[in-house]
Amino acid sequence: MSPKKTFSYRSLQLIKSEEYYRFFSQYPEYQLYLNHLGELHWMTEEEAENQHEFFIYTPGPLARLKQKLHFRSLPSWNKLSPPERELRLQFRQYLEKKYLGQVQPQTERLLPDHWEHPLTEEDIEGIPITLDIIESSGWRKPVILAGVFLLLILAVGLYFSLGFNQKELTGKIKIYSNVKSASIFLDDTKIGYSDSVKIISNIPIGNYRLSLEKPGFDCTPPFHEIEVFPDSVVEVNFFLSPVASTDMGYVQITTDFPDSRIFIDNNYLGRVEEQPLYPLSTGTHRVTVKKSGYITSPAEEIVTIYPGDTTLVIFHQVRATTQGPGKGDGKIRVQNGTLEVTANTSGARIYLNEMDTGKEADYVFTNLAPGTYHVKLVKEGYRSVPEEQVITITQQNPSAEVGFELIKEYEDVRIITQPVDGQIFIDGKLVGKGKYVGKLKVGEHTVSFGDLPDYNTPNSQRISVQPNMPVNITVQYFPNIQILAEVTRDGNIRTQACEVSFGYTFSDRGFSPSNEAGPDIVFHEKLNDYYWKFGFAFPFRNPKGNDALKLTFTMPQDLNFQQKFTLKIFAAASKENYPLTISGKVDIKIRFNGKILSYYYKPRFLEELNGMEESRWDISSYIRPGVNSLEISTTDKNNTFYYLKRIVIFN
Repeated sequence: MSPKKTFSYRSLQLIKSEEYYRFFSQYPEYQLYLNHLGELHWMTEEEAENQHEFFIYTPGPLARLKQKLHFRSLPSWNKLSPPERELRLQFRQYLEKKYLGQVQPQTERLLPDHWEHPLTEEDIEGIPITLDIIESSGWRKPVILAGVFLLLILAVGLYFSLGFNQKELTGKIKIYSNVKSASIFLDDTKIGYSDSVKIISNIPIGNYRLSLEKPGFDCTPPFHEIEVFPDSVVEVNFFLSPVASTDMGYVQITTDFPDSRIFIDNNYLGRVEEQPLYPLSTGTHRVTVKKSGYITSPAEEIVTIYPGDTTLVIFHQVRATTQGPGKGDGKIRVQNGTLEVTANTSGARIYLNEMDTGKEADYVFTNLAPGTYHVKLVKEGYRSVPEEQVITITQQNPSAEVGFELIKEYEDVRIITQPVDGQIFIDGKLVGKGKYVGKLKVGEHTVSFGDLPDYNTPNSQRISVQPNMPVNITVQYFPNIQILAEVTRDGNIRTQACEVSFGYTFSDRGFSPSNEAGPDIVFHEKLNDYYWKFGFAFPFRNPKGNDALKLTFTMPQDLNFQQKFTLKIFAAASKENYPLTISGKVDIKIRFNGKILSYYYKPRFLEELNGMEESRWDISSYIRPGVNSLEISTTDKNNTFYYLKRIVIFN
């Protein structure tokens, strides 16, 4: 059974933190430093200067007292269980070998012949000492008993000076910036790097001066005077603009290894091979170059930039042979490594070992301890290929690069109904009324719509959602159109949403309105009903002209006419010929918006039908916004009477 199964993970972290405190507290040059992942590392001041993601850890007064009492009152060795003694010995053996070059006699005497539950170096390095472990270290019983009397005496003083709270009063700062990776300073102490929106937590209450700095940029305003209150958020805005070219110069950097990392004024700017020249504001700047496992000479260059000039800086690099902590034994120190994470799109959050780093690709981590890292990218609406990559940072291979392709799993879709708010269904699920704006998974989807009174329900649509191709659909709810003109059973004219006028036509002229000519309303005794009767217009003229009827109506201007419109007429020819005509011939002209519909219209005879014939035309391609017209007339070739009962246009 491994120690991870014998102890909870939190217990492993706590025991490791205690043993590390016991070891490093013997060397005053070592202090605790905190990174953006909430991990604590023991480093010297010189080491910390070269690790730009670490800042010195400064606990509050009560937390500091609590930690000292906790770590200085470690449990008696004889009272520990055998598994815990073995675990602590493995930590001690590892630390003494790594930093002192050999196991110390007092530790060696306690070592067993073999480990029941051995830990590898990677196992030990992989157990993080985190801020919550350090700050949640409990009070031990012996300490409590020994300090009860002291606490009683100091109770009143502690109450007013420390609030008698174990948790220091803190607030947050929320920083908005138009430029990423600018250094954030709080009272001249660098506390991190900017993002579009950056939230910095656990800021002790009080007054501060907050500022942003980035080479080649001016910051407006230069700083903010802020006051942090308990459990509150202070929001500030900074705008960084490139320095005018008259106030800028350039630095050109060459190294033995083009993949070396460049830091200017402690700001990471990228790799040497990525950019030949770096713009800098005029004045003095500190330039350093780093490559894991190598020593750079010179360690830094102080350059003076003049307007319009380019300064060349040359660095040379050799493999590192650094020593242990002050022992001069020639032992090579384990090198922290770098990890570069890239992606084909921006905005993907980087996760290391299932922990959100707060960073987005592309990004270079510059201070990773040796060990194995599971790297993931997460971005809403995207699928990462591969889903995860595993890399190992070692002394021999301190640098790693991983690349991901982010493929959109979801795409933006916008669906609007006009002119009314209709229900919108996607794959049978109601998603909105009148408007849907959201993301749909890439693939095929069915969009359908709900019924509304007085409107035609739009047809269902099949949409194909493709990556990087947003879908925008506007769907028309078309009003129910019902145009009607007819002769009623009592001989009157009834119209709906239209106007009817009467007149005549000649073969060489279109419709002319007239009060004298046009179809008459007559009662047909055999059919026992009233009809319009079409024949010749003027019996005593030559040419006689033709009876005609014109129906006009108006359609909305702002609608998409993707509708089917149908014309129906209820009419029939008769075997009643014109006077002085021997043979009967039927020829009726029907025109809609100037287009002839009746080329193949041969109406049947009412004597055979004993009524009217219903005839239909699809007029979808002829109908238009605004005024529309329908004309029905006899022609010069017609010599028999024509009866019309009803005209209907609908969608």
